[in-house]
Amino acid sequence: MAGHRDRIQRALEELLAAELNRLKATLNRLPVAAGYGTIPRGRMEGADALGLTELLVGCYGEGYGAAVAAEALRRIQRRDLADGLVGGEDPHRPRDRADDVTDQATAPSPEERFVARHRGDLIQRVRGVPALLDGLEAGGVLAPEEAAAVAAGATPQDQMRRLLATAPAWGRRGHRRFLCALRRLHPFLMEELEGAGGGRDGDGGEMVQTGGPGAP
Repeated sequence: MAGHRDRIQRALEELLAAELNRLKATLNRLPVAAGYGTIPRGRMEGADALGLTELLVGCYGEGYGAAVAAEALRRIQRRDLADGLVGGEDPHRPRDRADDVTDQATAPSPEERFVARHRGDLIQRVRGVPALLDGLEAGGVLAPEEAAAVAAGATPQDQMRRLLATAPAWGRRGHRRFLCALRRLHPFLMEELEGAGGGRDGDGGEMVQTGGPGAP
């Protein structure tokens, strides 16, 4: 059976160039277990599948590196590769702290549920997308190449579709920054969506707290 290192490399080799770039941006923002740090974006710049595999294994070890890679793959909508990457794990092995952190990172936040619930309204009604992209790029939510790909959309609706297609890679912090930027640029739209009950999570829980422009 292939080891963790080989499975990571084979999964990454299946990615298109744009997907690999999205994965790198996701890895730079992905919450990891206590005692570990995220891989600096500069170290991933220009890395191919082999180079990124070496970075993952060097930072996290083979076992946890595979779990981190799998979670990042899920966030860029490549669950097929993620499932294959961790599919060889023993399902009866004792859980450790890294497993708990990965599970917590997977659970969607109220902000993530809000964006998913109102996707149609956001696509149809948000204008001034370039200003929104500037804020997201400055806040580290989007890489420059991602922002450029979104801006290439022919209409605001197309731009928003492209932008929301990257949402799975934003993480909780990125969703908070996105909602902060929307509140600043489209306060009336946000008040309407939240006032209709859209500011609560699907279980009637806490209100979405978008905070100010510098919210973490």
